[in-house]
Amino acid sequence: MSVLPDRFLNKKHPHSAANATSYVSRQVPLNVQKAPASTTFNFRIGTQPNTFVDPSASFLRWKIRNTSTNCNFTLGSAGAPGVFETINLLNSGSQLSHYQNYGVFRSMKNAMNCSVDWMKGPGSLMQGTAPELDSDIGKKGAKIAFQTERVFVDPICNHTSLFNCGKMISLDTIDNLDLRYTIGDYTYGGAWDSVDDSNLDNLDDSALEFSDFELVLACVQLDSGTASQLRAAHPDGNICYECRGIGRVSATIPKGVSGHNVNLGLGYSSLMALNAVQLPLKKGTVDANKNQSLGIVRKKDHHNSTFVRNYLSKHIFLLDGSPIENLRHIKGDPAEIAAFQQIATGNFHKFDGPIISNATGGSFSALDNDAEAGSLLSGKKGYVLSQELCIYKQKAGHWADSEMSVMCEGRGTLASSTQINLEFNGSSGEEVQLEVFPEYRQLIVLDNNTKTYRVSQ
Repeated sequence: MSVLPDRFLNKKHPHSAANATSYVSRQVPLNVQKAPASTTFNFRIGTQPNTFVDPSASFLRWKIRNTSTNCNFTLGSAGAPGVFETINLLNSGSQLSHYQNYGVFRSMKNAMNCSVDWMKGPGSLMQGTAPELDSDIGKKGAKIAFQTERVFVDPICNHTSLFNCGKMISLDTIDNLDLRYTIGDYTYGGAWDSVDDSNLDNLDDSALEFSDFELVLACVQLDSGTASQLRAAHPDGNICYECRGIGRVSATIPKGVSGHNVNLGLGYSSLMALNAVQLPLKKGTVDANKNQSLGIVRKKDHHNSTFVRNYLSKHIFLLDGSPIENLRHIKGDPAEIAAFQQIATGNFHKFDGPIISNATGGSFSALDNDAEAGSLLSGKKGYVLSQELCIYKQKAGHWADSEMSVMCEGRGTLASSTQINLEFNGSSGEEVQLEVFPEYRQLIVLDNNTKTYRVSQ
């Protein structure tokens, strides 16, 4: 208690509760400064005593240049972050986080979380989520014309499970944090076009040049006394981060089946959610037997951000052969699929929760998309199969912020069989690729004795 009466104190300028210094650190890749597509950029986040990083205020900055002389590159619906195929985070040789097929995952999460206003506003400026035509909002991203370049930024809380926990991340470790971004090939994150299609034949990974990578970190360094109090507040001095890990299971759904079971093989102590999409492997006019005659052309098609319904009538998650959470199948019509998406993002009870608008028919056309009947894959991406398995459903919030998951408990699958059962309306269409992204409760602990991070999942 202060010895001075309150009237002597200026409440607008209180004394600092702790001695700390904030600063911004800019780091560049160790291995390469400028490279074509299909390259891995390595960052090494150095150790600093009593220092923490705020992932929600830190970002990756990079530049993409289209080096082609006659072909334009249009980003997918997730914008520039969709060019990353994998993102890894390691510490002392241990893998803390591994995001696979990140371009598809990011397109899916944008479809579930991003409003049209955001895609046309901040998302457009920072990540290139807005296309040239409003009718393509939610289907395509920004165009990078030939011989032009553009800078992008994306918060790192989107990039690893440790960074998505909503907490300040300690850098007081014995070894560096190793963050690696692997860029997909030149067709992975978007589609190409030209006035003469024969120009596309000359494209390769060198058509896209990546440079000016910087990891911009918002850091806070505590004084030694405050840092000691912080460690003392945790059991044995170990700081525990509760995160949402992201896995990936890929499978193929055969042509013309009435039903299909996919074995997921999920071994988690606490499985929190499942999200899945179906990527078309065929396109073109659909005949009476649901046949399509055209194959996917990766150079010209938005093949990683076009999600089809594939005549799905219902689906269910099975644990040891028994349905979990939903005792009957989730229906496959757009209304119910959208409802479960909103429940998964904590927006079902609100009037402002985002549902993607793939214009030309609006949100409904984004989900009522059995097959891509055009000559090019459009990028329609609304049809996401979502099931929130948390017993205490999460609050509304961003997908990369685990703080929205308060008092949550998932389903144990360590010694169990896990399947997703799909049933189709009469039969499915052409063969499609099923991408399933399980989300699980992941504990990452900073061991006070070894000064290293270890993972429990």
